[in-house]
Amino acid sequence: MADHATTEYKPGSMDIREQEKTFAGFVRMSIWTVAVVIVILVFMALANS
Repeated sequence: MADHATTEYKPGSMDIREQEKTFAGFVRMSIWTVAVVIVILVFMALANS
């Protein structure tokens, strides 16, 4: 079991730059994916009419 008495956690002291970059990449990829899907659906709708 972890010994919590030896380490004192201080809120806001953790370096979260990597998590922020990962989340920004996830959001950017999600936006691109949605845009590509919309373009494909529009193309399919126009090609079928």
